Amino acid sequence: MRVLAVLLPALAVLVIALLIGEVRRYRAGRHLVSNRRLALRLASGLLMVALLAAIFIGVFVIKLLDATARPQDFLVFWGSCMGAAFVLMLLMLADVREVEDRSLRREHEIWRDFARFIASQMKRGEESPEAPAEDEGEQ
Repeated sequence: MRVLAVLLPALAVLVIALLIGEVRRYRAGRHLVSNRRLALRLASGLLMVALLAAIFIGVFVIKLLDATARPQDFLVFWGSCMGAAFVLMLLMLADVREVEDRSLRREHEIWRDFARFIASQMKRGEESPEAPAEDEGEQ
């Protein structure tokens, strides 16, 4: 239990530090996230901190570890924690989808630019005079 008492607050502090770093990189313009992805990440991070705090409070403050002592409180509290965890998973899946969409758009841009480059090279080759063909018989 002592490990859990140290681990939960440490994880919450780590998540907060990562959120602060994410916001700083976004404000400095050194991060390639959209407003939507930043909002998803901030919401996920804040929900994760709230969930870690709720678990800490449920275990160490309210002491809701035994379902037989207070069954209604136990079910409501841990059910709401499970609901928050489910919402957190949905937010993270939405963030993964945003990353995947961005990756696909970037890949399409790369292929489009490559096709334009090839087309311009072919067009430039048609406009320049062709080199005279070497005679095979003059060797």
